[in-house]
Amino acid sequence: MRIIHFIYDHINNPWVGGGGAVRAFEIYKRLAKKGYQITVVSGNYPKAQEGEKESIKFLFLGSDKNYIISTFSYALRAKSFLGKHYKDYDLIVEDFAPWNPIFAYRYQDKKPVVLQLQNYEGINILKKYFLLGLPFFLVERFYPKRYKHIISLSEFLNRAYKIKAQVIPSGVDKVENGFELGHYVAYLGRLDITQKGLDLLAKAIKELKHIKFKIAGDGKDREKFLKMVDGCKNMEYLGRLTGEEKVNFIKGSKFLVMPSRYEGQGIVALESASCGKPVIVSDIPVFSYVVQAGFGVSFRKDDPKDLTEKIKFLYERDDLVLEMGKKGVEFAKEHTWDKISERYEEYIKSLA
Repeated sequence: MRIIHFIYDHINNPWVGGGGAVRAFEIYKRLAKKGYQITVVSGNYPKAQEGEKESIKFLFLGSDKNYIISTFSYALRAKSFLGKHYKDYDLIVEDFAPWNPIFAYRYQDKKPVVLQLQNYEGINILKKYFLLGLPFFLVERFYPKRYKHIISLSEFLNRAYKIKAQVIPSGVDKVENGFELGHYVAYLGRLDITQKGLDLLAKAIKELKHIKFKIAGDGKDREKFLKMVDGCKNMEYLGRLTGEEKVNFIKGSKFLVMPSRYEGQGIVALESASCGKPVIVSDIPVFSYVVQAGFGVSFRKDDPKDLTEKIKFLYERDDLVLEMGKKGVEFAKEHTWDKISERYEEYIKSLA
């Protein structure tokens, strides 16, 4: 089967580099080993290199000048590219974001087309961009309903979009067998202040001077966030981490913090669980599985005081940290990329 997958994000994109890109890479490198011919089309960024990796062909479209120009130019170029080349593929997959729709549904009467939903922003679009965000708010609300076949990462997304999609969550590469208490509180992910709640985390870092924090990741708000925590001697910024460096970073922590205001699923929570590390999450619905599975605690969204108190509470409870870590490992065993890719393959084969 020849698959073309359009997703603006890429694992090396300095402006985004999020869980959606990781998901595409992990699933498709497994399908490529089975003989699937995979082409992933992403947005351009500085020093992006086209070519093959793990037998996946990567193409980059649009401008690499800055994030805004890149994302909109990607949408235009991808739409044109699909119109010229859709006949060359057996399956078309579009990863949805309201900023860069490519209208792949126009071809779903000719061959299978799948829309994949990773995230939901809702009213947050208007909060961030006011009237300028209205077109994107409307695109997010109505665009997915044009598709016959949809994959979403969680039941929460199905409810948010008011659709009935095939739920296939994200996963983890492997599950660690042994773990021990770390010595710092970690944040791992994209540096997007509004979505990821990094302003709340900055306040907690300033308040909890006796606790060591380590921050790993990159994104469009890197400099702005670093200014927020400038002078905090209990905070260390490590930049973007990948591979074993990322795994060792998680394993060396006591627990992770995810103060997001909204998410699709939050792959970092799964990665933490696979390393036997608890997670403190905001009480948004998409994170409810973390608390239900017993490997994390929640704080009230947008409440920096409650976040600070939960960090202090868990940091002082080594017994609870170890207990939650064990539950995280058990949860992660059921969500490996091998199992997720099998579910993904089963679904796309049913469309052929």
